[in-house]
Amino acid sequence: MPKKIVLKIKQDRPQEPVEMEPAPQQAEELPAVVEPEQPVPEPQPATPPGGLEEALKEYEELMKDLDLIRNLDKNVIAHCMKLDDLKPQLVRNIVGRLSEKRTAVLKKSTAVLEKMRAARDSLGSEFAGVEEELIWSSIELNTMQLEGGKVDPRRVGLREELEARIPELRKKLTTLRNRLKMVEDVIKNLSELPRNIVELTSSKEDIAKLFEDAKKRYMLTHGPRAEAVLRAEIDRVAQQEAIPREYATLLVWKAAVQR
Repeated sequence: MPKKIVLKIKQDRPQEPVEMEPAPQQAEELPAVVEPEQPVPEPQPATPPGGLEEALKEYEELMKDLDLIRNLDKNVIAHCMKLDDLKPQLVRNIVGRLSEKRTAVLKKSTAVLEKMRAARDSLGSEFAGVEEELIWSSIELNTMQLEGGKVDPRRVGLREELEARIPELRKKLTTLRNRLKMVEDVIKNLSELPRNIVELTSSKEDIAKLFEDAKKRYMLTHGPRAEAVLRAEIDRVAQQEAIPREYATLLVWKAAVQR
């Protein structure tokens, strides 16, 4: 038989005890949590974006500026009617000052127009979002109604929320539609202002009265041709003095009165 060999191992230091980590306990199995359906968010009231409020205030100030120029024009005509010696040069200078004010208003209107267009785009985006939400909510509600009595009890609350929310969405959509129309009207007015500003800021009624008074005076010397002769004279003075026909009418009327 082979000899048994015994090995003796010398230990320099005692072995330190090894701490054993406790075996992990098996995690308890929790029942699956069913998340409730998210409630339908309440529609927020349609409020004008900050840019729109600012643009509307500036537009109102612009309209006040137009009223001021119109009143100036009216007072200029009234004052010139009282002058004994109304010179064309004075009329040209006054017309020039009124033109400067109109130019300043047009410059301001450009900035207001850009703000209004930006506000329109913002309102349009909000309108599209509300419209989409209304359509989707209506589809959801119609689907539930088609299910009849088979509706999942957990969805009953959602159905009630949709029934309450859809009228609110319709109301908000109407408000946004009306606001968009208002902004479009303002944009149209501002876009046409460069072409219409003289007419909007002129005292047409007073000039019309002067024209009729001058026509009566012309009838004394020109008979049935009075109106045609008067209009031709107004056109001649307007072209010669480089002034608007309204102020040419004032000059022609003044000359007829002084005859």
